Amino acid sequence: MKTWSKNKRLIVILLSVWFLTTLVVGLAPEPLRFNFFGWNFTYWWGAQGALLIYLAIIWIYAHKMHQYEKKALKTNQK
Repeated sequence: MKTWSKNKRLIVILLSVWFLTTLVVGLAPEPLRFNFFGWNFTYWWGAQGALLIYLAIIWIYAHKMHQYEKKALKTNQK
């Protein structure tokens, strides 16, 4: 699989995670009303939880692209 097709697949997966992280909590707050570390879960998610997921998405993308590019360079040098 070429690097660009891997990149597109990774982008689709990470954008799906972003979409679910952002909109599911915002559009369906009633089923998610429970205490989480002493706070209402929807409040905690909006204040801190989503930010942690966004940072994880950025880290995963950078890490995977580094792996893809490293492998592509090794393949091209042969």
